[in-house]
Amino acid sequence: MTPMTDTPHYAPLCDAPVGAKLTLLEINSFRLTHFFQHLGMFKGSSLTRHDSEIHYHPMRVRGDNGDVVVPAGFGIKAVVHIDGSKERKPMTEMEKKESGHVETISGGKGMKKAMAQLGLDVDSAVTFIRDLPHMDYVTLIDRRQRTRISEGEAAKIWGEYIGRKDRKEGQFYFSRKGEEFAVTGILGGKRIQHHLSTHGIKVGASLIMEIVEQAQELHKPMHSPVVVSSAGGLRFYLTAEEAEQVVVRLDE
Repeated sequence: MTPMTDTPHYAPLCDAPVGAKLTLLEINSFRLTHFFQHLGMFKGSSLTRHDSEIHYHPMRVRGDNGDVVVPAGFGIKAVVHIDGSKERKPMTEMEKKESGHVETISGGKGMKKAMAQLGLDVDSAVTFIRDLPHMDYVTLIDRRQRTRISEGEAAKIWGEYIGRKDRKEGQFYFSRKGEEFAVTGILGGKRIQHHLSTHGIKVGASLIMEIVEQAQELHKPMHSPVVVSSAGGLRFYLTAEEAEQVVVRLDE
């Protein structure tokens, strides 16, 4: 990486100092270029990197498919245009009863597909209901082994509620105690699919939620995101890999 102290003072965004005024020079990703442009940011735009302190909670929202739980890792990547204003913010920073529409999603194909399945595709209406506490789901897999997963992981497991008449399919998060749940999909990309498979959770598995307990420790992202804001004050989040593809100049 090119140090920020070297002339001509440019480097990947992931190496930029916190709090410094930066100018966007180049984006080496078509997907990210489209994301930045959707936010009104182009070559020459000003931006600032912030420290990694973030509001990292899953959230219950109401979208095109009714009430769903959005994992924190999804919520920080979805930018919402708030109704009746020019304000835009990450979904995870919305306030109770605030509504708007999904303007853009910075995640990859897996995340965008997952959000669409939740009824939260780009241009979908969304109403924020509340933040959710960090909980652990003690789960019986295929009636043989037990595991403990976070509430965010439970929200990424999609399947059928066996024997239920009021709701046929949805997120494992909404599974009832003792109810059999047949896994038909994992919401997200290959990383979460692999992670859950290490627990024995994959398509075709049978799950039974035995108990939900207060989390023994706060659930944190596997990798700390890079927090950025535009000159207009819009905060958004990038992974370290994404931030490495964004070249910026340190302004004196």
